[in-house]
Formats: sequence, structure tokens, C-alpha cells
Amino acid sequence: MSFDKPAKNALFKAEDKFEFPLWTDSKRELALAWGAAETANQMFADRVTVLLDPGGTRILHYNVVFNIASHPQEVLDDCKAILAAP
Repeated sequence: MSFDKPAKNALFKAEDKFEFPLWTDSKRELALAWGAAETANQMFADRVTVLLDPGGTRILHYNVVFNIASHPQEVLDDCKAILAAP
């Protein structure tokens, strides 16, 4: 998610060959709801990862991601643990 305009996000997505949607949140509504912004005037979204269950309930929330290289594996490991739980 980004606060940039849809056209800028589309260009960024194409240039980096993202295989997933890149959402625009110019009003910061999602960012405020999910903890990626503290105010509606914030210039940039905070780096967070939020995992939702199929019903849209937050099951995991990771605050600012410092190590982008290891973060995906951390999330995958947590997902495996959740799926393996009785």
C-alpha cells in the first residue's frame, strides 16, 4: 500500500515487475485502520505487515520491518505454525 497516486503506483509496479496488486491509499484510511499511519497527514506509510484470516480479522501484525531480507521467511514460518496448530 502506498499514498502515491494510482498512476505512480502502476508505473512502480511495472518497473519492479511486482506480481501482486499495489494499492493506493491517498486518504490514508487503510493505513490508519491497520496501523501503517498514525495521522491522516503522514507523508509515507510505515512499513508494516498485517496477516488477515479469511474473514478479515487481523491474526498477526508486524511493526516496522527493519530487515527486509529475513522478513518474508519470518512471515512464512509464522504462517506454517498457525496452519499446523490444532
